[in-house]
Amino acid sequence: MCLSDELEVWTAALNLPGYEVVDYAAEPGQGVRRFSVAPTHGVGLCPDCGRACQSFRQKRWIEQVQDLPLGGRPVQLKVRVFQYECKHCGCIWTPPSPIVAPGTWATCRLVERAAELVRHSDVANAACFFGLPEKTLERWYYNYLERDRSGSAAAAPIRALGIDELSLKKSAASSWP
Repeated sequence: MCLSDELEVWTAALNLPGYEVVDYAAEPGQGVRRFSVAPTHGVGLCPDCGRACQSFRQKRWIEQVQDLPLGGRPVQLKVRVFQYECKHCGCIWTPPSPIVAPGTWATCRLVERAAELVRHSDVANAACFFGLPEKTLERWYYNYLERDRSGSAAAAPIRALGIDELSLKKSAASSWP
C-alpha cells in the first residue's frame, strides 16, 4: 500500500468532514497516534465584505489537539489553519477551526462525548477515561454547557413577552369565532 492510499484510509477512519490526513506517525507499541490534518478547501468568506477569498497571508498549525481514541489508542491531531487576506477590502482574519472546540485543545466531538460521559458518571471518571486532567475537563464541560445553553436558547422562538398566563388564555379565548 503506497503512502497516499494509507493517508486516504486514515482520512476515512478519522471521519473529520472537510479535512484530510496529510501525515501520520505512531509511537511504537500502544502509544499515541499522531495525525496532521488539513482542510480540503482553501476558501474563506471575508467578515467585512462577504466575498470569497483564496489568498493566504499565513498558514499555521494548531498542535496537540486531543481527539477520540482510535482502536483503543489515544489520538493527537495537528490541525492546519489559514490566515486569509481579502484582496477586495484588505481585511485579514483567521476563521476558527470547525473541528477544534472553542477555548480547548480538543476536538468538538471529544468534548461532546466527555460531556455525555459526565452526565452519566462524573468529571473525575470521564477525565480518567480520556486521560485528561480533571480540572481541565471540568472547565471544558462547563464551557460546553454554557455554549449549548446559549445556542439552544437563541434558537427557541419567543411567543410572549411580559404577559402572564391568564392574559394569554383570555386573548386566546376571545379570538374564537
